[in-house]
Amino acid sequence: MKHDFRQLIDRVYIARRDASPDDAHELATDALELARGQTDPELLVRALMAKGQIYRDEHEFQRAERLYVEAANLCRREDVGPLVTAHVTRHLGDVTVELGRFGLAKTHYEDALDLYRSIEDIPPDTLANGIRALARIYDWLDDHNEAVDYWREARDLYASARNANRVEECERRLNGAG
Repeated sequence: MKHDFRQLIDRVYIARRDASPDDAHELATDALELARGQTDPELLVRALMAKGQIYRDEHEFQRAERLYVEAANLCRREDVGPLVTAHVTRHLGDVTVELGRFGLAKTHYEDALDLYRSIEDIPPDTLANGIRALARIYDWLDDHNEAVDYWREARDLYASARNANRVEECERRLNGAG
């Protein structure tokens, strides 16, 4: 069952990548319906995230927020692993930014980063993604001094992961050219 479900979720993201929004939407709806009928909270969280991402693609940020809030609450209630919980929380922060609630987004990003930092042997680019989100929100909040430390840390982690595009982005941010 889990294998079939993971394949269905993978198909959602493949449809998104292939610019097939109708297919992605339908697949995400199917995944969410399937997951709601199961007793595995992580499956439901992953389905909620997939459907939330589809709503984000459609700029339906309030609908996406509801799904990410449900997923975050489920993570806390069911003790879903820290990596999945961190991803959910970071994506909730992204949606909150889109809704213009930067202070709340900062709280989500801080919570996500705490979770990412608690994970032993986390890949450097995964940790860097959490740090980057917080750096961006500090820039949006015009707290550039605080942002600089996060941009530097993210840059160094992206460099160790050999992610040249993200290193370049961090350098631009550090040099004041958003």
